[in-house]
This record gives sequence, structure tokens and C-alpha cells, in this order.
Amino acid sequence: MQTLPAIAIVLALLAVATIRFRLNPFIALFSSAVLYGLMAGLPASSVVATAAQGAGTIFALLGPIVFAGSVIAVVVGREGNRERILQDIERFTRRPSAIGGIAGFLFAVPFMCCITAFIVVSPLLSCLQDRRTAMYAAAIGSVLSFTLIFPTPVTLAVAGSVAGFDAVSYSAVCIPLALALLAVIVWMGGAPRGSPGEETAVSGSGRSAWLTILIPLGCAALAVVHPVFGSESVAAFLLIGMGAALFLVPGDLRADMLGKGVRHAGIIIYDLCGAGAFGAVIIASGLPVEVAAIPQGMIPPFILPFCIAAIVQAAQGSRVVTAVITAEFISASGSVWSGSPASLVLLVAAGCLSVSAFSDPYFWLIRRTTNDPAEMVLKHYSLPLFLVSCVCAGAAFLIAGL
Repeated sequence: MQTLPAIAIVLALLAVATIRFRLNPFIALFSSAVLYGLMAGLPASSVVATAAQGAGTIFALLGPIVFAGSVIAVVVGREGNRERILQDIERFTRRPSAIGGIAGFLFAVPFMCCITAFIVVSPLLSCLQDRRTAMYAAAIGSVLSFTLIFPTPVTLAVAGSVAGFDAVSYSAVCIPLALALLAVIVWMGGAPRGSPGEETAVSGSGRSAWLTILIPLGCAALAVVHPVFGSESVAAFLLIGMGAALFLVPGDLRADMLGKGVRHAGIIIYDLCGAGAFGAVIIASGLPVEVAAIPQGMIPPFILPFCIAAIVQAAQGSRVVTAVITAEFISASGSVWSGSPASLVLLVAAGCLSVSAFSDPYFWLIRRTTNDPAEMVLKHYSLPLFLVSCVCAGAAFLIAGL
């Protein structure tokens, strides 16, 4: 079977497996990799080895980063820390959408996971009078920073496959863009609606609570500005930030915090390794070359990265998985991009934002947390992210001069 029909069938099966049967993402992705490889004509004797090699490559790239972010999330989410941070944000603004949006936006980068950021802040947002507005803003804010800001697993996966990528130049464009989009989301949330709720006494030092998140953020910024460890600077600096965050925890709690972080990281890393397996088999099958050979009148080359990312995102729902597969696809196909490397990374990130619906595990988490029907989640979460993706794609074309 040719690669294009094979990938269409496998992506459809992957969507059914994740949406209808809620199959574990690693099992679904690794099985899809093997099935696609066999359908595309790869030798049965090598398809599993190819998938395993791809999984190992992603583990080496993102494993330490996800591990550090997971431990940081546990430290920040410790009783007293997150309450103090949210309470300080409430002093700055009474608007529920601003409280939720800022919290989600701020937590997602050092946590290296937007879903973890939402899980950490949603119990406190539920105490606000307009909790739904705050929760939707937190969800969108966390996805914005996690998908657009470097370095997160999404941007790292794409940047590693783009020659000449400059993190400082990219950040100079995407941080203001992400903040502007967050401001729009906050404004759309409406005016403040009464009191934010009862203010409870919070134990612990406000300075210590903020340091648990600001130190890892500062370390990530150092990795961008001064990559003294070369390509491993992000992982190295985040591990340093993780160590500093653990140092702020009482000694008798550090082992427990570390253990919880390890367990959380393991789940995420396995899912990402499944994506790496699928991406490696896609490359070995020759699919990227076949797609690149499609007549330019059918799919313009400058929009191809966005289209590939949108299709993969719609099929399986994980933004990091989408970034990994799309990045490997672009690298293997040798697609010509006339814009800057920063604009290409932004375009792929836009594709990762485009479809966040039934295949997206975040969609179902929001539905369970808010108890809203699916159509409400589509309206207040999926639609805004789709509009954001269009704005980001337009920004990518603008800075590319296309």
C-alpha cells in the first residue's frame, strides 16, 4: 500500500483509539507506528526496531526536561505555595479571567506541561465566584505559553529540526505575541463579577512560594540567552532550577516531592516516546518525500508545515506529539521554507494550536472539571484556540515576508 493511503487509515484508527476507546497514548502511538510501517511496506524485521529507536531519540531530547518540570510542578503545587501565588495574583486583579489566565500562562512553562498547570490551579480557581471563566482562561493561557514560548517540549522539538534557529530572535517575537493574545483572552472574559471569594489564611512565606516558580523560569531564560552547555543547556539549566526548588522545600518532604515528580514525569515521557516511535517510522517509510512531491498547486509549500501539524493534532490531540512528528516530517522531507527559521517554528506551533477538540485529553479534563457540556467546551476552549492558531499563522507569514 502507498504511504499516503496508509497514513490516512492509521491516523483515523488512532483517532478512534484515543477518542472512542481512550487507549493509553503510548500503546496507541507505538501500535500505530508498527501498523503503519507494515502497511507502508517496511520489512517486518525492522519496523519495531525503527520505532524503538525513534522512542529513544525523543527520550534523550525531552526526558530530562519533562522530569525537571514535573518535579517543579509538585513543589509549586505543594500546599501553601500555589495558594500564596494565586492570592498575590488576586491582589493585582479582581477579574476572574485575568486570575486564571495569568496563573495558567505562568505555570505552564516551568512545569513543561499545560495540563499539569491546569490541574495545579483549578482547585483554587473553583473558589472564585465566576469559576468557569477563570478555568477556561487558565486552560487557554497555559496552552498559549506552553505551545509558543521557548523552551518547552513543543518549541524544542521543532527548533531541533530547523537549521539556523535562533532562540533569542524567536523569543523576541513570540513572547510579546503570546502576551498580547493572553490580554485578548482576558479582555474577552468580561469585567470583574463581584468578590473573588473568601480569602483564606495561607501559611508559608510569599517570597519562598514565588521563588519556587521564578527560579526555574530564570534558569530557562538563561538557557536561551547564554547556552553554555550547548544543545543540552535547556535540560541542564532546568535541572539546576529543579534542584533550587527542592532546596526550598523542608528536608523531610524532599524525597516525597521527588518521588511524586518522577511518577508524573514517567507518564508524560512514555507518551512522548510513543510519538517519537511513530515519527521515526513515518520517516523510514518515505512519506515526507512523497508529500513534498505533491504538485505545488494542491498544497502551497509555505503552508504545508501548518497543514501537517493540524492533521496530526486533529488525529491524536497532544501538542507535543504533533510537534515531534511534524518536526521529523519537515526534516526528512527537505521542504523549502523561504522565511526565517523562527517563522517556521511559529507556523508549526500554530498548527499545534489549531484543533483542540475530542482527541485532545485537555478537552475532556476541562469538561470534567467544569461539568459543562461538550458544546460549551468547544465554544469557550476549542474555538478560541483555533482563532489563536490563525493569528499565529498570520504572524508567521508576516515575519517570513510571504
